[in-house]
Amino acid sequence: MRLALRALLSLALLVPVASASAQSNWPDRPIKLLVTSAAGGGIDLMARILADALSRQLPQRVIVENNGGAGGLIATRTIAKSDPDGYSFLFQGPGHAYLPYIRKNPGYDVRKDFASVSLVATYPLVLVTRPSLKVSNLADFIALAKKQPGKLTYGSSGVGGASHIPLAAFADQAGIEMVHVPFRGSGQTTTALLADQIDLVIDGLAPQIGNIQEKRVIPLGVSTRERSPFMKDLPAISETLSGFYFPMWVAIFAPGETPKPIVDKMAQAIATAMKDPATKKRFEELVVNAVGSTPAELDTFLDEQLTVSKRVIEKTNIQIAD
Repeated sequence: MRLALRALLSLALLVPVASASAQSNWPDRPIKLLVTSAAGGGIDLMARILADALSRQLPQRVIVENNGGAGGLIATRTIAKSDPDGYSFLFQGPGHAYLPYIRKNPGYDVRKDFASVSLVATYPLVLVTRPSLKVSNLADFIALAKKQPGKLTYGSSGVGGASHIPLAAFADQAGIEMVHVPFRGSGQTTTALLADQIDLVIDGLAPQIGNIQEKRVIPLGVSTRERSPFMKDLPAISETLSGFYFPMWVAIFAPGETPKPIVDKMAQAIATAMKDPATKKRFEELVVNAVGSTPAELDTFLDEQLTVSKRVIEKTNIQIAD
């Protein structure tokens, strides 16, 4: 009996030692980066650029996997329930701040089930309209919409998506009534705008630069607090609607109980990768601002995004059936 008790006590003492050893040896096998979008899009490309940089820096490869099902909900749930061992991470964008509120039962607690690792990058959305509407700036568009309540339309990549919430917020703050037309992706919304089928789209600046330069669309403003360094002549939406701020962003999260030393090591690796000139240049070519934050900085940023998203979603009553 005494021998058995001694054995159990010895085992209990060894567990913390083994755990500490696993953390100090991290990573000793490949790391999975689960992306909440299909392969081939801008977010997927950013994930692959980062994974490539991390694979050259860490002793193990970082492997990208894609699962864009249910607007990223499936991937998010998968990481929330993954082992917190430092080998599964979520590469997520604004949906991380939307999903908890547009679904009555997302299947996880966005704060308890995830550990913030790093804000990877931010970039502006740009509000564009069709030239045939004959407005030249945001104030003119708002004035026209107020004269014709319920007649103008805006397209989005889907109900509750990364373009729907900012447009709903814009319409609400501007005090205008518009008709929402959901599509199955941002490419389809642009196609519809170019065909004069809808009146307004909000999209990443990168995919719209060519349309702006060729005057196929009229840019009305960017969604960041300040003008974009990539298009300095284009006003920020906040110059007309004070306080408006809806950036696009991508960040990395770990399962909630992931040990802090591993989270910190991953965050430092990301920060180093984002300062690498070659990696930074690849992000700039996508019209994206490389960041690479600390976990605490991402916590602060996420809290802000959750607060804004909750207010907009509840006020505009945007819901997706579970």
